[in-house]
Amino acid sequence: MQTPKFDLNEVKRLAHEWQQGKHCGWFSATTCSVDYVIHVFECTQDDAELIILSGILKLENGDFSRRISMWGCVADEYALENYLGYNWYVKFMVEDSELEQISFHPCEKDMTLANGRTITVSIGFDDRPSWRK
Repeated sequence: MQTPKFDLNEVKRLAHEWQQGKHCGWFSATTCSVDYVIHVFECTQDDAELIILSGILKLENGDFSRRISMWGCVADEYALENYLGYNWYVKFMVEDSELEQISFHPCEKDMTLANGRTITVSIGFDDRPSWRK
């Protein structure tokens, strides 16, 4: 069974600092995270970032799915179940004490967690933003 590369308590500390304006990070693709949250909740960019960071703070060790390789680096994937009415795909890495490559959007396919539990799709194809179809 895979284990996360990044310590979840450290990730949560960084997310909390970012919420407090003391730290910054980077979204891998704005449309895969911030714009998607704006689409789902019809909110501002600032509100979307707070929703994402608050979601990261809700992650538990049991929400871990797997490690993935991206551009020669490793990121951790998680699934956040029933957060604000949806199941969420969450991906990130930590580099130089910053959260990076954050992706956060409703699950578009079933995800199997490392503990064997399955998190189901939470948004249908027709409900996706046009750029995700």
